[in-house]
Amino acid sequence: MPDEQLRLLVVGGHPADVFDHCGGTLALHARRGDSVTALALTQGLRIHDVVISERMRFATERPQAEELDKLLQERQEAKYAEVRKACGLLGITDVCFLSYDDKTLLVTSPLIEAVARVIREVKPDIILTHYPLEEGGIGSHHANAGKIVMDAVAFAGTVDFDDPHPAHRTPQVFFMAPGEATFRGTALAGGASSFCDYYVDITPVVEEKVRALDSMRSQQYGGNYARRSVEVWNGKDGFYLGIPYAESFIRCYPEVGDGLTVSPYRRQKANEPELETLHRMSTMIAPFVQLPED
Repeated sequence: MPDEQLRLLVVGGHPADVFDHCGGTLALHARRGDSVTALALTQGLRIHDVVISERMRFATERPQAEELDKLLQERQEAKYAEVRKACGLLGITDVCFLSYDDKTLLVTSPLIEAVARVIREVKPDIILTHYPLEEGGIGSHHANAGKIVMDAVAFAGTVDFDDPHPAHRTPQVFFMAPGEATFRGTALAGGASSFCDYYVDITPVVEEKVRALDSMRSQQYGGNYARRSVEVWNGKDGFYLGIPYAESFIRCYPEVGDGLTVSPYRRQKANEPELETLHRMSTMIAPFVQLPED
């Protein structure tokens, strides 16, 4: 089955999470003709929205219920449009939203069952999601999203009489690199090992990832922030490996093969002149040109 096209499902806690940690990897798979589905669990309004989560937290008066409902709907539509545009720039057209309120994101049966239904429908070979022990697994939307997905993976492999789709067992899950893979953001983060063991060279699509992030104006990611975040985050991971830009992952399950393998990259790097390695590492994103507002 090595030449068979793959089905990928990425599940993010918030809308932009479906591509900001793994957009380059998804773009590469889309280019190869693999099927990619993106699923966001929440609206992402209370945490990542310039109007709701930023301006309103400093306001002394709150809108009345009817006005607030209208505002929330407008902001949700704006954010979803941005995510669809960003995913489109990466070659992803199948984008879904469960639209849960992100007041809290807890591991609940309704969310687990909802994600399991998507898994049974998509039948992914690979799921990408958040690391369930991010920030110690406590008080983190990302960690809880990862837990929801892992519970859904287990449930999707069993029979659900309320779901018309048959059971599906996902072969592999990749956790998108949490911050504490290289940075301890809280005291709780040190309690779990989270070393990345798989890296994807996203250099061929790094410009597309920058432009995708630039699309998230509702989160104020536009302009230099888009370029800077990719340069620092993916540039850092790539620099460790001797390539310009990489996205990092933690594999959930150990892999099995019919023999030992080594990547073409490792074979090339092992015996090349040091200057070639340094030249490759020195590649940088071109100066960013601000995209016009729609």
